[in-house]
Amino acid sequence: MKDKSNIIKIGIDLDDTITYCKPFFSMMTNAMQDMVEIHIITNREQTPENEVAIRKELDELGIRYHHLAVTDKKAEYILREGITVYFDDTDECFLSLPESVTVFKTREPWNFNFENHVWLYNDKTGQHISE
Repeated sequence: MKDKSNIIKIGIDLDDTITYCKPFFSMMTNAMQDMVEIHIITNREQTPENEVAIRKELDELGIRYHHLAVTDKKAEYILREGITVYFDDTDECFLSLPESVTVFKTREPWNFNFENHVWLYNDKTGQHISE
């Protein structure tokens, strides 16, 4: 990466986002690692041992990144770090983000009914909708 003052910062959730679409995120992070700043954001338990295990898992998945954040306050981290593009599978992570953060939601069997073609979560409340 060259000039960091105007670099695009991308945040990516680990569980059920990267882990659900491993080939895509591996390809994307490898292709973009010199063009953008990549933040992996997960709300797994915050322990030194867990961080080591997460880094090993990301390496095994072929994920390239610049920063790893293990936090249950994803929105606060995204805002503090100036992330402008964010990938996640859970609405609650998007609800408090401002318009300046572009979000991409991964579609999976637990959050989308593929048979009926409907999301299983309410975008405004984050509450599960019965199928």
